[in-house]
Parts: sequence; structure tokens; C-alpha cells
Amino acid sequence: MNRPPHGFWQWDDVRFFLAVARASSLSGAARALGVGHVTVGRHITQLEKRLGVTLLNRTPDGFAMTAAGDAILRQCIAMENAALDLERVAAGRDALVTGLVRVTTTEALAHQIIAPTIAALRQTHRDLQIDLSVGVRSLDIARRDADLAVRFARPAASDLICRKLGEVVKSGVPKRGQGLAGRDIITFTGAPAATSPFFMGESLEGAHVALRCDNPLIQLKAAANEVGIAELACFLGDASPDLVRVWPNEPPAGRTAWLIIHQDMRRSARIRAVSAAIGDAFRRQRKILEQGSRIRSTTGPMTALVQAHTDSGGRTSSPQ
Repeated sequence: MNRPPHGFWQWDDVRFFLAVARASSLSGAARALGVGHVTVGRHITQLEKRLGVTLLNRTPDGFAMTAAGDAILRQCIAMENAALDLERVAAGRDALVTGLVRVTTTEALAHQIIAPTIAALRQTHRDLQIDLSVGVRSLDIARRDADLAVRFARPAASDLICRKLGEVVKSGVPKRGQGLAGRDIITFTGAPAATSPFFMGESLEGAHVALRCDNPLIQLKAAANEVGIAELACFLGDASPDLVRVWPNEPPAGRTAWLIIHQDMRRSARIRAVSAAIGDAFRRQRKILEQGSRIRSTTGPMTALVQAHTDSGGRTSSPQ
């Protein structure tokens, strides 16, 4: 391996190499890095020229690692982790409530809690910029895909700080213990781990999956249009006049919401400001998150699956 005297181990080239190694294609790496595929190819060529070896071979299925690529992959990952550690430590000492904070959460919590919190926070911190990423996919805090996460699943990594925000109730199921055979249901493309057991453990054998969608706001709209029964957070379902709860006397299925941050970022002023605002918002809305917004029945808390509201003609019926 010929080692040039200058320009050896340019970090950007290593970063692009790792992106291609993970995506197995220039286009996939380009999407992950937010650049064009020509830029990715140029960085790979530069790195191979500096090292004097071929790191990646093009195949019909994408790029495959050569022996030389395999040999340096672990060291490249170590370099990446060291660079991320450096960024976190530097950002964690930031004393100004300015700059970018990346927050990831679910669509429902973004709709109910996070977006209004950001609006209020910007009134006092005009130089703060929030990037909000929503969806069921959990972004990697350690790799700085996000600075803060508000999730229903608590990660196990020791370098992450998890703060309990509160409980969010979801609906129960009709005819407890009898399953949902014969019912049209609305569910996720792949149920997130935090919602398990889904539908409170009721059997879905014989149920007809009418719609699969990872966005709860779309699920709500579909339920209101009689597509099927959906399991939604009560604060979402209760806000729609076109939906009714099914099985109103079933105790709620609560999910714990967690605020997640890397320990290296806990001293950053902008991170502390956003974290405090989110925590305050959860405390203010604790009642609606835990109970929903509709008046309880005299026999117990109204908590159930939601479906389209029954009209006088009996177009839809609550499976009691």
C-alpha cells in the first residue's frame, strides 16, 4: 500500500466510504448523506487513490467490499465514533439557547404535544431552530441522527439518559377475550415494539386487515370513514366527532412516554431548553393524555377502540 506524504485519511472520504458500505450503492449513500451520487463517487475515488487500493467492487446487486475494504472497515467505524463523540462533547458544552435541535417522535405526539411546544418555545428563543422528524422509526441518538427523542420504547443503551414524561392511554378491544374475528381493523405496516401486545393481546385470527398505515392521523381519518376499527391514543380519537369508543368500560392500555438524550448533550443550553419545554407540556396535558377528552361514563373510564360514529339508521354498530 503506497502512502502519500500529505492528505492521508481525510475524514470526509471515510464518512462517504462508510455510507456506501452500509447502503451498498452510491444512490443509497447519497440519499443518506443528502448529496448527489457523483459527489459520493468522487470521495470514494479520492480515498482509494490516497490508499492505493480498491475498496469497493461494483456488482449486479450493488457495491461489494473488497478484501482491502473489509480490512479497514472496523478502523473507519472507530474513526466515525470518535468524531461523533467529539461533536457531542463540544455541543454539550454549548451555553447559548441558539442553533439547531433535532427532535424525533411519533406523529400523534408531534400533533398533540411537540409542535405546539415548539411554537411556544420560539416566542422566547427566536434563534432556536427545530428539525422535527416524525414516524415509527427510531432514530439513533448515539449517531446524532437526532438530539432528543420522545418515544414509547425505552432504549437500553447505558450512554442514553431516559426521563419519564408520563402515560398515554390507548383504547381497549370489543368483547374482551373473544378476539376480533370478522371485524375490519386498521393497523400498522409493522407494529412498533412499544405497542406490543397490539390490540391488548386480543386474537386477530379471522380479522380482516382493511388498512395498514404507520401514520395515526391517517388511521383516524380512515376509521371516521368506516374503513375499520383502529387502536388510537384517546386524545386523538376523542378529538374527532365522527368517532366513538368501543367497549367503554375497559381500563385503558397506558404507554409510558420517554424523553431520550445522549449523556454528552445534557449540558447544552439549547437541549436543556427544549427538554424542559417538552416536559412542561406533558405535565400540563397529563389529564388529556391519560384519560382522553370525553366525559367518563358512570360505570367507568371510557376507553375502547374507535370506529365511525353510529347514526340513527344503524349504518355502523359498536361490537359490544
